[in-house]
Amino acid sequence: MRSVTTAKPFSPFMTILLGITLMMLSFPQLAMASPEKKLGGKIIVSEKRFPSRFDSDKEMIKHMKKVNTHELFATGEKDWEFEYMTFLKKPVGTLQASITFYDVTVKGTEQLVDTFTFYPENAKHNILAGHQRLSKERFAPDRKYLMVFSRGYGQKALAKTVIVLRRK
Repeated sequence: MRSVTTAKPFSPFMTILLGITLMMLSFPQLAMASPEKKLGGKIIVSEKRFPSRFDSDKEMIKHMKKVNTHELFATGEKDWEFEYMTFLKKPVGTLQASITFYDVTVKGTEQLVDTFTFYPENAKHNILAGHQRLSKERFAPDRKYLMVFSRGYGQKALAKTVIVLRRK
């Protein structure tokens, strides 16, 4: 008598894994993290203006990584000016926030330099963009500054970055 071999059914784990894999192959955008998730908690700084729109989240993330700088230059005795985009893990939750700058040139210290008020268009947004001018009266070249975005001065940091100011 001849024996017949039958295929064993997939285990529940393998069935779920196969389903997730097929879904991600069918919808590749599901596998891609959103800019808020990929860049959450960061402030992207650029000396050039940001585009007003991007064709995809992937394109936006790629552009932000490319233009992000930690060194800003001012010509002669001019103030430092730059664009920034803040990526929050959750919506800002307020219509009045703060951007605070601390001098962190000396390792282990944070000296408050200045705080600016920021007015989000919508409390539900978690990507916020702005323009900043740092005056030569308050800020100095060849110093390192911690830039912090929060719901208000002294509140928990929602996003941050470090920049160094230079003169050309």
